[in-house]
Amino acid sequence: MTNKRASATRPRIDHRTRVGQRRRARTRSHIIGTALAVFAEKGPDAPVIDDFIRAAGVARGTFYNYFTSTQELLDAVTKTLEDSVMSSTLAAMAHIDDPVLRLSTGIRIWLRWAQSDAIGCGFVVRSRFRGPLVEKQLAADLSGGLEAGKFRFPSVEIARDLLVGTILEAMHRMMTSEVPDSFTDEVAGLILQGVGLDKRAIDRLLARPLPRFEQPDWETAA
Repeated sequence: MTNKRASATRPRIDHRTRVGQRRRARTRSHIIGTALAVFAEKGPDAPVIDDFIRAAGVARGTFYNYFTSTQELLDAVTKTLEDSVMSSTLAAMAHIDDPVLRLSTGIRIWLRWAQSDAIGCGFVVRSRFRGPLVEKQLAADLSGGLEAGKFRFPSVEIARDLLVGTILEAMHRMMTSEVPDSFTDEVAGLILQGVGLDKRAIDRLLARPLPRFEQPDWETAA
């Protein structure tokens, strides 16, 4: 009899646990999604806890159930952005083996994402986002193109700084002023020229259609 009762009540307990876990996951995602907009507007250092509580519309106790400091929340937002944007970019390029094509495709996808996502763009510019997935992929593609004799630059580090610096400045311009539809590919072309490609090769790369990229939904990305 005891075993029957235990087995009869266990599904209800498991169901309540799953519902609670989903609710917590949704609340955490909501806090991170709204925090990304706060960081995008104010930068990583200016916001205080109350800014995030107001943006998320949650009680103070609820907020502290998930995060204990702005730094902890910033780390969570940064990881969410990397997981969402860079992982989606890598998935879109999974079929590409050539490092030159990978680099040009990655630059174009990133810039077009930034142009279409004001909140994500603002966060990257103001936080000067540096994700390990981004850095690892950049180093691999720059090194691969250099070893294949397709790129020409003094060092991977210098080429990386040229690329990242140009992209960040381009993203800042997209944040603060109107740019033409051709802007992202024009920036990509100049970066490719800077790492040593000639105009004919650049034109061929920019003429290629981009693979499908899954736009992140910040409310559900975490």
